[in-house]
Amino acid sequence: GLLGTPMMALFPVDLPGLPYHRFLNLIAQLDDEMRSLIATKRAKDTDDGDVLSMLIQARDAETGLALSDDELLGHTGVFFLAGHETSSNALTWTLFLLSQHPQIFADLLDELESVLHGEAPTVEQLQQLPLLERVIKESMRVLPPVPWNGRVTAQPTELGGYALPSGTEVFVSIYQTHQMPELYPEPAVFNPHRWEGFEPTIFEYNPFSAGPRMCIGAAFAMMEIKIVLAMLLQRYRLQCIPHLKVDRFGVIVMAPKYGMPTIVHQQDRQFSQGVGGVCGNVREMVKLPE
Repeated sequence: GLLGTPMMALFPVDLPGLPYHRFLNLIAQLDDEMRSLIATKRAKDTDDGDVLSMLIQARDAETGLALSDDELLGHTGVFFLAGHETSSNALTWTLFLLSQHPQIFADLLDELESVLHGEAPTVEQLQQLPLLERVIKESMRVLPPVPWNGRVTAQPTELGGYALPSGTEVFVSIYQTHQMPELYPEPAVFNPHRWEGFEPTIFEYNPFSAGPRMCIGAAFAMMEIKIVLAMLLQRYRLQCIPHLKVDRFGVIVMAPKYGMPTIVHQQDRQFSQGVGGVCGNVREMVKLPE
């Protein structure tokens, strides 16, 4: 929430009453909680099978050194904080797009039920769900949870004929790249089938960024989103409320400004219910039924 507010970007000042002050206080609380959790895990000295236990048990292959508490804190921050809002928004946008594309929703549920039979997927079964992967990839193409990223030049370089001195900040629009018609015909159309036999380069499709600073949690996030969707869609059908207004909002992450109010049904395959009638500036980004 706070990361996506304009006040955070415009006034990064640690003064009471400002969002940045509240953000710093929340981060301090999170650090305290994480340090306490790390201490508890270290005291147990066992691998509980969770990510933090695995990080504590990890050793450098050459030196045998373990991660320090500060290093563990940095890694857990990425998984627990940076990975939370992005993945939750990816799920929200994907569920929204499925609610407005009933045939795709029906085909996806057919695939899920034929492979999983109502159960949670194993890692091996995730490889047997190609439409699920295409739906997620297409959702993050049309409505990327992180619509832009920034990089700082480490040395003087040239980009597009422009000389960039060391320390220059360069912003890249992931959203605009994903909307280039020469790469993606009819870019505003939500069409998971475009991914059949289509493999763009990492710089043509980069919801997780690209290069040496590519998101370290990309594979984890994709697995997480696949598992949640597979379990959720087999059990429930989320239907948009009538006359739903959906506006994009955010600075760092892109979220629906007013949330995504839905009606939750047991999975009844009534996919045409709640289709159409959506208003808001999301219509500037993706073609939706009237």
